[in-house]
Amino acid sequence: MTTSMKYLILSILLLTVTVVSASPYSKLDSLLQKREYFRLRDELQLRQYKKLSDARRLYYQAFVHNFFHELELSRKEISQLVGRYSKEFSDKEITSLLTRQIDNHVKLYQYRLAHEVSQLMLTKYAHVLSLGEKEEILNSDIIWNELKDVPAQKAIINNDTYIAGQRDMARLLNIPVQFGDSTFLFVFDTGANISVINETYSKKSNLEPLLKPFKVRAITGLQVTAHLAIARTFKIGAITIKNAVFMVFPDSALSFLNGLYKINGILGFPIIEQFKEVHIAKSDTISIPREAARKNIGNFGIDGLVPVLNTIVGNDTLAFTFDTGAQTTVLNQSFFSKYQDLIAETSEAFQLKEGGAGGINYTSAFKLPSLTLVVDGEPVTIKKIAVKTTAAGGNDRYYYGNLGQDVMTQFKEMIINFRYMYVQFVR
Repeated sequence: MTTSMKYLILSILLLTVTVVSASPYSKLDSLLQKREYFRLRDELQLRQYKKLSDARRLYYQAFVHNFFHELELSRKEISQLVGRYSKEFSDKEITSLLTRQIDNHVKLYQYRLAHEVSQLMLTKYAHVLSLGEKEEILNSDIIWNELKDVPAQKAIINNDTYIAGQRDMARLLNIPVQFGDSTFLFVFDTGANISVINETYSKKSNLEPLLKPFKVRAITGLQVTAHLAIARTFKIGAITIKNAVFMVFPDSALSFLNGLYKINGILGFPIIEQFKEVHIAKSDTISIPREAARKNIGNFGIDGLVPVLNTIVGNDTLAFTFDTGAQTTVLNQSFFSKYQDLIAETSEAFQLKEGGAGGINYTSAFKLPSLTLVVDGEPVTIKKIAVKTTAAGGNDRYYYGNLGQDVMTQFKEMIINFRYMYVQFVR
């Protein structure tokens, strides 16, 4: 139900990296263009790349560090590249770096700096931007400009926190969120790239509205008018959140089944990542330790605001996005292209129904009888899994699918660590 949130805004953060066709670093450039960041990270450690120039190594590392959530390190590297080494790169490569710099600033809640870099791209580097890229930057910059005076979001975690969640009629996990003396149930969704609330609950929660409206395109292609609001302080269990940004939708945009099912609000990635480590139990209990545990697994990254998990499928290593707000796993067009012969032999065609803010969308797909993948040594089998034959969004072209609750609920517990970047499934 909430899978469309990842398409709502911030597509600027996911602009395709452009490579130089005659580059002597063609393999590294190819991995970067395809967003194969796990392989790019490993490739940079090989002996043949030890003699990379300082500028070129910084260039690749800036993208890798951004993906693995080492934001301050990536921010410094990009500042150094744009300042000291700009003459060693094409203007198109510089714009790719600046795109990630915006991403760094947004994740660090440095909205004014994100606005300034956006303006730099629209002036100094406008000549290498396509019309679509300019429109994406302009649309996203409406948000950064609106937020430029908002203090950085902060989560205060003084103790271990345990939260009893509950499933709604769409089987989405909801948790209690306390605004002053009032407590409401909001969907807990790692796949939402921004937190969301409807008009009614925005008022009930006493959020401070930023009234400049803008259009947001949902997964169906329909446009919804929204605006931003700030939650100055609220609590999730024993955790206090300050200066959180919510996108406010009309009630109708978060109402489904002719009003029988409604979403009050959604806690998205920008709030959840500040917990550093989250344990989601099969019993629907969420626990957040005061200190994140260090483990050398490294199978987790973040592309823009989309969580990405490295898995093993057969003899292949494939990256998937994952989403605690998605009921079922869906395989993307890239998976269909890679295994088209197998799918055609074993699967039946059907129309996949996908819902989100703005309505329902239908996509041509096949139903694969089963798929087994391995996460950090733990195998998991998914039955009757949909495989899309066309790409609905940017992620479909780069990642092989989106893992949903049908994977997570096969385990006693799922651990997502944003500090040391790993995901574990516990039997």
